[in-house]
Amino acid sequence: MRRAMQATGGKLALALTTASLFAVALSACDKGTPPAPPPAAEAPKPPPPAPAAVPDAGPAKPKMVANPDGLSLAERIAKRQAAESKLAAELAAAEKERLLAYDRGKIPLHKQTFAFILKTRGQYDAIAKKGPSARADLDKLRGSLGKPIEAAAKKMATIDPKGGNSNVTTDYDVMLNALANDYPAAIALSFEGDKAPLAEQTAELDKRSKKIEDWLAELSAGGGKGKAGKPGKKKK
Repeated sequence: MRRAMQATGGKLALALTTASLFAVALSACDKGTPPAPPPAAEAPKPPPPAPAAVPDAGPAKPKMVANPDGLSLAERIAKRQAAESKLAAELAAAEKERLLAYDRGKIPLHKQTFAFILKTRGQYDAIAKKGPSARADLDKLRGSLGKPIEAAAKKMATIDPKGGNSNVTTDYDVMLNALANDYPAAIALSFEGDKAPLAEQTAELDKRSKKIEDWLAELSAGGGKGKAGKPGKKKK
């Protein structure tokens, strides 16, 4: 009986000892093992690549639209040119009527001025025909015509004091200046053998005389006063 109890006590002590060792070992394991690290954070994803640059094609081209008039480009250009020409002709006609209306109220002054120009030129031409022997006559005539030409110029200026209303006052002015200076000087050069200046002056005076004669004819025709080819000769 005692031996049985001793044997039982020994087994119990061994079991307790074993349990104590296991508990100690388990405790040591719990204290010595570090906790597992948290999972690593996911690396950020790289940004998407930038879209490729598209070359600028400029403003959008307008769509071709059929012409409502049905005309080709050449036909439209011709039509526009015809319209511009028509407008220019209408404006020119209106301006001519304006000038005619103004100058018709100044016909007596026109006739007096042009008659003086024709008379003075005729005097110079008569001397030019005599040739180099008429040098003295040329100088004498030129000296005597200074004041009459100046007076004629002043009277001519009364036709259109403000300017821009008469069609031929500029021609009168040019011709009077030529008769006072360039025309007699050209005649003198012709006596020395240089004919070119006189030919140039003659052509210029002829051109302006023709313009004035035509204009005076229009003035008289419109005013019902008969023909006005070369004014200045009074009926006796």
